Amino acid sequence: MRVVLTGGGTGGHLYPGLAIIEELNRKVECKILFIGTKRGLEARVVPDLGYEFRTVWISGLKRRKIFSNIIFPLKMIVSLFQALWILKRFQPDVVVGTGGYVSWPVLTASILLGGKTVIQEQNRVPGLVTKILAPYVGSVHLSFEDSIRFFKKKSNLKISGNPTRKELDNYSKEDGYRRFGLMSEKKTLFVFGGSQGAQAINQAVLGILDRLMNENDLQILWATGPRWLNEIKKKTEIFGNRICALPYIKNMGLAYAVSDLVVCRAGATTVAEITRVGLPVIFIPFAGAANGHQEKNARLLWESGAAEIVLESEIPQGKLERTILSLIKKPARRKEIATKVRKFGRPDAASVIAEDIISQVKG
Repeated sequence: MRVVLTGGGTGGHLYPGLAIIEELNRKVECKILFIGTKRGLEARVVPDLGYEFRTVWISGLKRRKIFSNIIFPLKMIVSLFQALWILKRFQPDVVVGTGGYVSWPVLTASILLGGKTVIQEQNRVPGLVTKILAPYVGSVHLSFEDSIRFFKKKSNLKISGNPTRKELDNYSKEDGYRRFGLMSEKKTLFVFGGSQGAQAINQAVLGILDRLMNENDLQILWATGPRWLNEIKKKTEIFGNRICALPYIKNMGLAYAVSDLVVCRAGATTVAEITRVGLPVIFIPFAGAANGHQEKNARLLWESGAAEIVLESEIPQGKLERTILSLIKKPARRKEIATKVRKFGRPDAASVIAEDIISQVKG
């Protein structure tokens, strides 16, 4: 089966697609082509996995930089013709889009060519590309049931969950302790902010670090993002091996395995991974996310007692410090959150979507 996968820019759009492809490859023999951009995370990750990789010129709209968007219409047109050319040459059986700006020209090209198309939407509030193209594709796989209300056409909607990788389940705490040089007798706080890190989270944790480290049985695994690694390493070296700071963690399964409590953003893929592995979590939603989708993702879990939320605006009032210290000292509450958050997990999402793709191609 010849499959084009498109989506990226960030891990939130990339990794669900890779989970789908992994599952497809388990079920049928596939020839995969990934279409992304030169600057997105996919440009670094996908070629290393051995998949054929092509790019189009498209980039995202700069919401607060009007002049940067002057050539955006030209990029859309050029990218659409690039996508048409790539698809005509590759002749895919199906095109699968996982959102982000790069999905638009590729999915649109497939629709214009009369090809089979599938969209996978990660967020509770669907993205613009999904909303625009949903009426014209074979199926739209949603992560949340209440996302249905955003669509006029409902006959092609499916509630499948957000795909996550099976590898997340493959590791033990001992594996994690060895990989990150952490101590098995201490509780591990895992802090991360996505593939590029998050300045707000980094600064918030730095601001309360001395008080956190007063808890002698606490250690921190910290994915800082490449931009902030040197600063954080310099400010944390006094704590020795109680803090493991890394620019980026490729194998998140190891990081989750060693974690007793997680502080992170509330992007859809992060939420899906947390619900799969079942960890107590404090979400700090990105305040600048389009349509406030991160806060809406997090609140769905918070409303059921399956997570704690600290808004960026609440950090200066000390809420993050209070919440971390409270959970560190209350193992019963951590266990309660972990049990409830796992109920939101859909570990079979990738398999369900892969089966639908195969049935569409065969049909």
